[in-house]
Amino acid sequence: MVAEKKGLLSKWLKGMGKVREGVQEQFSRLWSGGTIGENDWETLEETLIQADIGPMLAIELVEGFRELKKNSSGNQDWRDWLSRTLLQELAGNESRLFPEFEGMDLKALLLIGINGVGKTTVAGKLANYCREKGEKISLIAADTFRAAAIEQLQIWADRAKVHCIKGSTGADPGSVVFDGMEASLMRNDTLAIIDTAGRSHVNKNLLAELEKVGRIVGKHLPSERVENLIVIDALAGQNAFLQVESIGKSLPIDGVILTKWDSQAKGGIIFRIHKELGLPIKFVGVGEKIEDIIPFDPESFVQALVFDQAVSDQAFS
Repeated sequence: MVAEKKGLLSKWLKGMGKVREGVQEQFSRLWSGGTIGENDWETLEETLIQADIGPMLAIELVEGFRELKKNSSGNQDWRDWLSRTLLQELAGNESRLFPEFEGMDLKALLLIGINGVGKTTVAGKLANYCREKGEKISLIAADTFRAAAIEQLQIWADRAKVHCIKGSTGADPGSVVFDGMEASLMRNDTLAIIDTAGRSHVNKNLLAELEKVGRIVGKHLPSERVENLIVIDALAGQNAFLQVESIGKSLPIDGVILTKWDSQAKGGIIFRIHKELGLPIKFVGVGEKIEDIIPFDPESFVQALVFDQAVSDQAFS
């Protein structure tokens, strides 16, 4: 377990890169500094906003840190304060899938999001992850607009050693999902993972089609056995909120999967999603390999953001 925790921590560290260093540098400089002017506090606030934490939380953190420094007895560590504060911000984050259901009856994950965020790749990685947890899985290729998407999902299914259900290019996505759900039930699958077409969050026709797919899944399974997960590029910033807001009008969203964390993600987006949208972070894609998707662990994430490598390693030893 210790080795697993350290491995997870190293992946967080790799993804946060220079932003992590910048946040630590600003906090450390102000903590050890003597006379601090308003410009210094504004610089800290700007650093946090640039890390995608968002204006609301950035202001709260700066105000809290100013109060901490003002009342410090000299033997406190700002890292301990920041770690506790950020963990409180992530309190209640439920990364488990289907937390209200226990059993081996069929469940469904509907992956949604705009073009280019990596939904098909996520589908394959999740299939591999869940198969290793004992699930019997079918991938359903509901992105029928692109032949390449269907072919790509089949490749991922082969890699993950799971079944793939697909229709022809240009087929009605709703029909493919209906047939896929029926086939999954007949096969006694325990999990169906549905890969949908990329939706522009401003295209009403595509959003209406997504709503239709959601209804079809809902007719086959009760709500506690269905999760609609939106896949977001970890570098999306403010645009991620526009995506969630628009797509959420057509389909209730149960959680978020962040991709491309290995591309120097800023990290703060996790706090904004949880704080401002009230959505749990379920998984994070941290690399290109099939096993490079991990359940979101708030403790490891905060440790990686706040502490130096040596301190973080000691925390998990």
